[in-house]
Amino acid sequence: MIFTGIKRKSNQLFFNKIIKEPTDVVSVSSTNKIKKILVLLDDITLKEEVVENLKTNLGFKKNAIEIITFLQKKTKDNDDNTVFSSKDFGWYGKVKNEELKNILTKKYDLLINYSKVDNLYINLLLLQIKAAFKVGFAKLDNRFYDLLIDCNTTEIALFNRELKKYLEILNKV
Repeated sequence: MIFTGIKRKSNQLFFNKIIKEPTDVVSVSSTNKIKKILVLLDDITLKEEVVENLKTNLGFKKNAIEIITFLQKKTKDNDDNTVFSSKDFGWYGKVKNEELKNILTKKYDLLINYSKVDNLYINLLLLQIKAAFKVGFAKLDNRFYDLLIDCNTTEIALFNRELKKYLEILNKV
């Protein structure tokens, strides 16, 4: 158990070091339409609701949406490859999960974070994911996002309506 605390501390030190370094900003052209979306969740029960809401409100196809979910504790009955936990990270923020490594190699047009609270492991992923445009709730750390929407974290439909409004203004959809 002591190693869990030490590993978390090493991940926090890695995060603090990386966040202070200047990052390579992905240039986003206003003519690029959104084709690939990555969604980060911290509640697995919202998966279907979020996909349906994105399809109806924003008009995205289901095969364009990729979802990964962070759970505090991964259960044995949950064998979904898109679910990760703190155990999928090694020392100094190194990703051990092959599915997460695969996600980190892809490029996305839009990343939407529906997480309700800031989390070290989600933030580590946000630093490493290659997304042209990142969106999250206003209560989250604003250093990671291009757009923050100020609404209650339980109001996903309202969040998506506001997101659609801003994406239309930016000519992304």
